[in-house]
Amino acid sequence: MEIIAKLKEIVGPENVSTSEAICQSYAYSCFLSLDWMTKPDIVVMAETTLQVSDIVKLANHYGVPITPKGCAGGTGHGGPLHGGILLDLTHMDEIILIDTEDMKAVTEAGCSFFKLSQEVFKKGMMLPTTEYGPGPNVAASAITPVNAFGKTRYGRNIDLVEGFEVVLPTGEIVTVGSMAYADTRFGPFYRYIHGPDLVGLFTQSNGAYGIVTKVAYRCLHRPPNWGFHAYCWPEDRIEEVARVLMETTALELFDVHINDKWKFAGFEILTGESMLPKEAYFIVAFTANGESEEELKAKENTIQEICTKNNGSFLPGIADTFFEAWPTFFCPASHPIAVEMSSAIMEHSKGNYMYIYDSINYPISRFPEVYDKIREIGKKHGIWGLPRLTVYDGFPMKSQVMCSQTWAFINTRDAYWVEQIYKCRDEFRDWFGKSGGTHQQHFPPVIPAYAWENQQGAHDLLKKIKSLLDPNDILSPGTFS
Repeated sequence: MEIIAKLKEIVGPENVSTSEAICQSYAYSCFLSLDWMTKPDIVVMAETTLQVSDIVKLANHYGVPITPKGCAGGTGHGGPLHGGILLDLTHMDEIILIDTEDMKAVTEAGCSFFKLSQEVFKKGMMLPTTEYGPGPNVAASAITPVNAFGKTRYGRNIDLVEGFEVVLPTGEIVTVGSMAYADTRFGPFYRYIHGPDLVGLFTQSNGAYGIVTKVAYRCLHRPPNWGFHAYCWPEDRIEEVARVLMETTALELFDVHINDKWKFAGFEILTGESMLPKEAYFIVAFTANGESEEELKAKENTIQEICTKNNGSFLPGIADTFFEAWPTFFCPASHPIAVEMSSAIMEHSKGNYMYIYDSINYPISRFPEVYDKIREIGKKHGIWGLPRLTVYDGFPMKSQVMCSQTWAFINTRDAYWVEQIYKCRDEFRDWFGKSGGTHQQHFPPVIPAYAWENQQGAHDLLKKIKSLLDPNDILSPGTFS
């Protein structure tokens, strides 16, 4: 009762709750770890960085775990693994700066990434934007390795992050990268300031080293001319598909995207007709852009040449239906046709959920063997093809790296099929880890043993640094969940 009273003094009584219903609503993830439900004891909504700092100091004083929530509504992670305080940053949603001359943007942590992208877009710039719509905020997008349209040319979302304001586990407020100069005459103009790149400490940390309260982005110029094309290949042409992915990624096209035919099975279930030719199994969609029509046409001709020499067939009606929606409303997953397709698949498979395996990273050159292993394990456990179809979704990124996810339509209320999903995941993890693959995300939120082992050197280094510093000056993540 004492800590609750003090929290109410910091943020106001209307922003603190111990209600069973409210705490329960923060206890789960509606996406990737459905069966992990961990309820907070207290939900707190902060409105300023100073409030966040005071809340962290109070939590430290009482030894209470504190977990920031980076997404609106029911999206994002499940609840805190150790209970305690769930800190919801939704109210901290102000866009502080959109600088069209230096092409920068600064926003509070709770601002929806969708909202920021829309405002930047209106001013002739862009941030590569994911399909996930208005849920996740900028802080969540910046500290987790989010992929987006544009990753083939510009990399992941975090590659465009230039600065942070962060509340450390001690409650101290620090600024790193370009945010260290945010209040100067030049403003937040460059990530790489004097000294080490501390922005990298917080990107991909999932909030382990502090609570991000402001984010600075490098924005991109938005070219006026766009083209969307797709090509397809038979199942036995996977080696040629891999060559196309590598060559077009090396060209730094705006975006390359690959699916297998199961992505489009819903249309056939819905209408009785296939969107794809009979022989089409792998579908690669390309997004190109240019400052002039001539530049765009040259890129489109190059795409055609690469695909044709590798026996690809032009496939109208895919990229120009789904991906062309991107520059206008940013969310192809909510395209009316896509919604109908997903509904049809779920009804056909008697599933109520798209269960997603770990999101994984590997060399594009290894795409054939990774895909073959995913398919082999899926078939072994009965999760491949109709009615419980599995969909491969790949995102070639710059540096010749593939990120991919695998969706499975199952009934998550059926314990047998949930168990099969876990068997697939664990068997694939074992093979993938021994092969040297890395993970974009882990779900449920338990890191595979090999991921920890692969990163042990970095953890040992952090321990060494900690031993050399004053204990009063070092981060204390033990107070965090």
